[in-house]
Amino acid sequence: MLGIEPGSVVITDTALDSFFKPQFEQVILDNVVVRSTELDKDLAEELLNCSKEIHDFPTMTGHTMCTYDFYEGQGRLDGALCSFSSEKKLEYLKRAYNAGVRNIEMESTVFAAMCGLCGLKAAVVCVTLLNRLEGDQITVPHEVLLEYQRRPQQLISIFIKKRLGLYNQNKLLDNAFFLSN
Repeated sequence: MLGIEPGSVVITDTALDSFFKPQFEQVILDNVVVRSTELDKDLAEELLNCSKEIHDFPTMTGHTMCTYDFYEGQGRLDGALCSFSSEKKLEYLKRAYNAGVRNIEMESTVFAAMCGLCGLKAAVVCVTLLNRLEGDQITVPHEVLLEYQRRPQQLISIFIKKRLGLYNQNKLLDNAFFLSN
């Protein structure tokens, strides 16, 4: 989403807030509680290793910035409300890119914080739909978007099969089937 080609899969190593900090602020009663949004580095590395089995699209690790809304919070100029210029938008997005942000969405900080609080290993895997440094509008056809949507699922499928010890068995079965035909 930032500085990378559309259709790239991003494995989030850290979820950041809109100030590029690895934290989630939650109001509990009348107190602001700040929680870490660090995700499991080993899990991210394992997912990245699984991506080496897929040669159809680029996969990388990077930070994901989580915002409160889709339009102004993400620096979009295509919403009903816009209180900034195109120049300010690009300046902000370039600072995000320089901070390691490769993806922007709206759920990762709370997900990372709650998983961390519960002691769960967690990962966030997203696909990019456009490079926000080049514009706000998705211009690829619907069929391409559907293919993009399948990319994180492909990666997670390989990860699950490897974890279950089925990946190499399936490759052997696929090769045996190929050889018998």
